Amino acid sequence: MRKSGEVTIKDIAAALGIAHSTVSRALNDHPHINPETKAKVRRAAQELGYAANSGARMMRSGASRLVGLIVPDVQNEFYNAAAKIMADSCAREGYQLVLAVSEDDPEKELQQVQALREARVAGVLVAATASPRRDTVQMLKQLPTVQFLRRHPGIAGHTVRADDVLGIYKATEHLLGLGHRRIGYVGVTEQLSTGRARADGYRHAYGDARLKVNAGLMRLGAPRPEFGHEALVELCGLPTPPTAIVVASPRLMLGVLEGVNALRLSVPEDLSLVAYSDLDWFRVWQPPITAVALPVADMAATAALLLFRQIQQRGPESAGSSTPFEPVLNIRGSSAPLRVALKPVKSARR
Repeated sequence: MRKSGEVTIKDIAAALGIAHSTVSRALNDHPHINPETKAKVRRAAQELGYAANSGARMMRSGASRLVGLIVPDVQNEFYNAAAKIMADSCAREGYQLVLAVSEDDPEKELQQVQALREARVAGVLVAATASPRRDTVQMLKQLPTVQFLRRHPGIAGHTVRADDVLGIYKATEHLLGLGHRRIGYVGVTEQLSTGRARADGYRHAYGDARLKVNAGLMRLGAPRPEFGHEALVELCGLPTPPTAIVVASPRLMLGVLEGVNALRLSVPEDLSLVAYSDLDWFRVWQPPITAVALPVADMAATAALLLFRQIQQRGPESAGSSTPFEPVLNIRGSSAPLRVALKPVKSARR
C-alpha cells in the first residue's frame, strides 16, 4: 500500500506531462534519454520530494548507484577534502560514495576491490598502492575506473593528478632563490608514482640551478609522521646539516614539525621549511608555513566527472590519459633567506 504523501514516478510524470516510463529511465540515467530531460526530471523529483527505491532499482538493473573510493589514509587531510567533494558530486548525480581505506596495503586493497565489485558499484575512484595485486588490476579493468593523485601503469583508465614534478620544483627553487644550497628533502618512497615525480622535481630544480644534488640530504620512506620525525632528526644530526628542508607530504610534515619542537629549533631562524600540500592549519602555525597548494576541489570534481562519463558509456576506459593540475606556491613565514649554517644537533630518538 502506498504511504500517504509518498511521491511516486507517476506523480513526477503527471507534473511534467510526460510518460512515467520516461521518468523512470531518466532517473536511472538511461543513455537514450537526453541530458535536458534527465535534468528536468531530477529537478522535479527533488522539488516534489521523491525518494528513490534504490533496492528495487538494483534488482531490476543488476547495478547499484554506488561509487567506490579507495584511499590509502583517511588521516591525510588532502584525501578527506577530496572525499567530501567527490561525495557531493556523486549526490548531485544520484550516486552514493562508499569509502574504503587501503592503508597502502595491497592485500587490503584487493579485499576492498572485491567487496566493491560484489556490491555492484557503478565505478571506482582509486589512489592505488605501489604494487597492486594482479587480481586487483584485473577487476579494476572490468569496472569504470579513474585513478586519483597516484598513477599505476597496470590500471586502465584516466588519471587525475597534480603536477608533482612542478610542485616540488617550485618549492626547491624558492629555497635556492633565498640562498640555501644544502636543502634537505623528506619525501615518500619512489615506489609510488607521486614519490618518483616529487623527487624528480627536487633534482630538476638543482640541475637547472647548475648545482649538484647531495643524495645524503634526501630521505625517502612511508608517508607517515613517524618517518618524518626520524628523517628530521637524522638530517639535523649530520656534520653539516641542511639549512632548509622541502617536505613532500602533509603527513610527513606533521612528523617534521614534531621533530623541530623536540630539537627546540627555531623556524626559520635555524631551519627554513616548505611543505607540499597546503593545509588549513599551516596558515595559523607559528610561523605560518610556506606551502605548495594543490587544487584539491578541482581535482576531485574532475575525477568524479570523468568517472560519470565512463559509467554513462557503459564500460571501463582503456586509454591511459592523464589530467595534471598545476600546484601554487604560497610563501609564508617558515622560509627565509639563508643566515648561517645550522650546527649538528644531538638528541635521543624516540
